[in-house]
Amino acid sequence: MLSEQDLDALLAGAATPSDADLPPLPEEFLDLVTADVGLSLVADEPASVVAARQLVADARADVRRGRRRPGRRAVVRVTTALVAVAAAATTAVLVGSPDTPAGSTATPTATAPVTPGGLSGRIALVAAEEVTFPVTLAEVPEGLTPSYSRRGGIPRYGSTPPFYVADYAPADPGAVDPGRVLLGLFPEDPRSSGEYGFSPEGEPTGTATVDGAEAAVWRERDAVSLLWQRPDGRWVWLLGEGPQADTASLVRVAGSIVDRPQPVGLQFGLAPAGWSVGGYEESRSLDLVSDADPALLLRVSVVGAEYPGTPEELLEGIPVAGPPESVTVQGRPGLLAAVEDDAGGPGSWTLVGRLPDGRLFLLLAPRQLTRDQVLQIGDQVTASS
Repeated sequence: MLSEQDLDALLAGAATPSDADLPPLPEEFLDLVTADVGLSLVADEPASVVAARQLVADARADVRRGRRRPGRRAVVRVTTALVAVAAAATTAVLVGSPDTPAGSTATPTATAPVTPGGLSGRIALVAAEEVTFPVTLAEVPEGLTPSYSRRGGIPRYGSTPPFYVADYAPADPGAVDPGRVLLGLFPEDPRSSGEYGFSPEGEPTGTATVDGAEAAVWRERDAVSLLWQRPDGRWVWLLGEGPQADTASLVRVAGSIVDRPQPVGLQFGLAPAGWSVGGYEESRSLDLVSDADPALLLRVSVVGAEYPGTPEELLEGIPVAGPPESVTVQGRPGLLAAVEDDAGGPGSWTLVGRLPDGRLFLLLAPRQLTRDQVLQIGDQVTASS
């Protein structure tokens, strides 16, 4: 079985696979990724199409069940990660991962409603504030680029307080491997709960000094970890892999951490009033939840640029209440579908739009929002490339 480090390297290196480069998906893999959501598959369907549609189905399941499926890196890289794992025949490792998904409780919205009349239906829309990651590496190792996650905080996302993870992965997967740096910021010692995902095992193998604080050091095969407590009481875990697995180099990186918030790559321009950030995952999926009713979820996810399919293909197999409506989203053609809830609930909306750079995005919204509100929200979704 692959180690976690080997699996991470496999996923990071699979940023832009083509379907022609991959073997056929095994039947047991298709059974696994479709068992919970009732997808109907088309014969000879490309792997990237299957994976992208799985993203839609997973999000729909979260809206229906009021919870988010756990999974390391699974939400935002589903269009690449599922394909990569299928090619390596290691699907159970990814889909069955116990890691905690994103979550938080910070309120992202301003107070002034922008919807005419203040209310549209029962929920007002307001201008959303920028969602940010709380710290920055002033010295990012060459060849690496960050993606940001926020997890924990509310029962939907696990039992821990909110915590943050920045994954500095290769900017160009085709270049010489520059390694990887993972930064975790925790409200308590991450060894206190398995949900934090702290991976070093056993006792530290040494110590180092970071900004005057003593840091525990774990040296493992092709990996080095530092763990220390900041003066503000928060804990930092810094992991270096591959060429970054050098204690002295990692200590220099650790010393460059500054309290300067960074915007995550995906943003809402409009959001329901009184809703808070539920979580974000690797800068490609962002959730808002209602403060009054945490079962209500609004999620936007960006589909990977390698996805070759159409908006219509993303909706195949989803139990829509009627034919999807052709709409205009950000000045480009999109689709809006009312999705039935097989448990008898009110159902949800699924909006498929296209960003200026050509990538598709998915907006999953509760039916408590009106059709026009969903379109207004979709019109102001932004994502960095």
